Amino acid sequence: MPSLTIRISLVVAFAVCFLPPLLHAAEVPTIAGDEGVVVFAIRPIPDGVPKLGHGKNAKQYGYRIPSLLTTAKGTVIAFTERRLGLHDHAQNDIVLKRSTDGGKNWGPKIIVHEDGMNSINDPLSVQLSNGRILVMFARFPYGRHARKSGWIQMAEPGYDDPKLNIFTYVTYSDDDGLTWSEPKNISRSVKPKHWLNANSPGAMIQLKQGSHKERIVAPLWGTVPVKNSEGKVVRNWEVVTAYSDDNGLTWKRSEPLNDPEKGFPNECQVAEASNGHLVMISRNQSGEKRRKKAFSKDGGATWTDIKTDPTLPSVACMGSIIPGPKKADGNWNLYATFPSSQGRKNGQIAISTDHGQTFSVKKVVTGAFAYSASQISPDGKSLLCLYEANGYKKMRFLAIPLSELE
Repeated sequence: MPSLTIRISLVVAFAVCFLPPLLHAAEVPTIAGDEGVVVFAIRPIPDGVPKLGHGKNAKQYGYRIPSLLTTAKGTVIAFTERRLGLHDHAQNDIVLKRSTDGGKNWGPKIIVHEDGMNSINDPLSVQLSNGRILVMFARFPYGRHARKSGWIQMAEPGYDDPKLNIFTYVTYSDDDGLTWSEPKNISRSVKPKHWLNANSPGAMIQLKQGSHKERIVAPLWGTVPVKNSEGKVVRNWEVVTAYSDDNGLTWKRSEPLNDPEKGFPNECQVAEASNGHLVMISRNQSGEKRRKKAFSKDGGATWTDIKTDPTLPSVACMGSIIPGPKKADGNWNLYATFPSSQGRKNGQIAISTDHGQTFSVKKVVTGAFAYSASQISPDGKSLLCLYEANGYKKMRFLAIPLSELE
C-alpha cells in the first residue's frame, strides 16, 4: 500500500488536475468596475411625485434589475426598475434610457410602464426581425410578493384577482423604444397553475435558424408554495420557457424543467447556440455556488434535465448569456456574465466555444457586481454589459472589445 505521504500527494495532484479553469482568478485579466459609465444612480425623488402607502416616506429613487438591448438602428437601450427606495416591491416602474453612440452618452428616462402603488418587475426585452421591440414583465399587486417579507404578504396562485395574483404582461414599441403600447396580460398562457409568478429579468431571444426560425423564447422562473414538515408554507422554485411563433400575439410554454440535483433553478436566461441547440443558464437557489444549465433541441418546447455546471462558479444571482457575432465558418461563440462564487462582486465575463458545453472566464470586473445584462455592440466588435454596482446605488455600463475575450 502506498505511504500516507504518497497517497496525500496523489489526492492533491488529482484535485489540482480537475479544478475548473475558472478558479484561477489571478490569471484572468481584470477591469475596474468603476470604469463603467453610470447609466442609473440613486437620486432624490422630485417634488410632486405621489408617495403613498409604505412608500410615503421614501426619499430617493433606487434603480435595480437590468435589461439591455441593441437595436437594428444602432441604438443601445438600458431598461431597469425605478423604485421608491430599493425594496423589491417599492411601487416599481419600468423605465429606460437610450444611447445612440454605443453607450458613451445616454438620453432622458422614458417610462415603459407604471401602475401606481402596484409593483412592475423584471423587464425582459427583445427586438424582432420586423423591428418591433417586445418587453415582458410581472405585475405584483401592492402588498403582495412571491414570499412573505415583513409587511408584505405572500401572493396566491391564480389568474383573476388583481389584488392577490401576480400577472405577466407584454408591451411593445414600434419606434425604437420611444413610446410603448398598452400592456397585454398573458398570464394564463405562460404561468403554470401552481406558480405564484412567471417572470425573469434580462433578455428574450428570437431564433435565427432551423425549423423554429423566428420563434420568440422567453425564460421564466416561478415560485411554488409548499408546506414543510411543520405545516408552514415555504417555497420552492421552477423554470419554464414561454414561446411564440406569431411575433408575440399568442404564447405557449414548456413544462417545468426537471432538476434532480440539490438546489433550485431560479432567475434564468437562454441563448441560441450555432448548432441549433438552446442553452439555459440559471441562478442556483439553495444549492452549490455554481450556476445551473439545461439544453433544448426543439426550440425550447422540451429540455434536458438541469445540471450544475462546474465551469460557472457563482453565488445565487441573476446573470446573462448571449450569442456573439457569426464567424466566417458560420458558427458563433456564447458569452455569459455573472458574479463570483465569493459574493455579488468580481463579475466574470466568460466565453463558450463549444455550444455552451463549457465556459472559460476571460475577464473579471473587479468590485461590486450583482445583476447583469449583456448584448453585442452595434458594430459587432464589443460585448456590452449593464450591471449593478456600488452596493446597488449605481447601474454601470461597460463596452469590452471581443478581441479581449478570445
